Amino acid sequence: MIQAVIFNLDGVLVCTDECHYRAWTQLAYEQGIILQPEFYLKMVGLKRMDSIKILLKKAERVYANPEMWALSVRKNDIFNEMIDRLDQESILPGALETVIALKNKGYKTAVASSSENASGILRQLRIDHWFDVVVDGTQIEKGKPDPEVYLTAARKLAMPTGNCLVVENTPAGEEGARQAGMRCLLLSNPYEAESQERLPGTLAELDLIDLLERERKGEALSIS
Repeated sequence: MIQAVIFNLDGVLVCTDECHYRAWTQLAYEQGIILQPEFYLKMVGLKRMDSIKILLKKAERVYANPEMWALSVRKNDIFNEMIDRLDQESILPGALETVIALKNKGYKTAVASSSENASGILRQLRIDHWFDVVVDGTQIEKGKPDPEVYLTAARKLAMPTGNCLVVENTPAGEEGARQAGMRCLLLSNPYEAESQERLPGTLAELDLIDLLERERKGEALSIS
């Protein structure tokens, strides 16, 4: 039975996914790389250095480790300039309403993100108090699709992995959730090349509480 719901941040709770895309696109352009959405999807959900390594596969030369670290800092600086402008309007439709409803029903809630900025963004938007646990990239060694971020969240929640549901919107996140032994509710991703018309775009497009309450009554949970 599901007793805790673990959310990805970017593109699930907050519209920071567009900020990431614009920051990566600018960084790529500065290195003479044209970043296509379908290639960018390979980078989504990973820790920053892992994304840098993927991006530089399209570069015309080999980068030394200090150069890659400098690019990582540059990307974060670009991103931070963008997220400084985030406000309550940046919370995605249905996200906060769903989290509050879960809390009112007695479910535990958590955020599990590979981003090192996740905790700060939640504080900036003044919604961090709605989550029992927040795990971000500063607390883990391996990013998604490694299951570490989800396993860490479950441990901090004192919750068996089989009692956790992950809400994700990236292939890396979905794979990590499965490796962690958790069921996963997948939202669509605007950078996915293949059609995802069957998937909801935001939490406003489904009744997560109804799904979970029906499961509590013994019905099968109709998600993966």
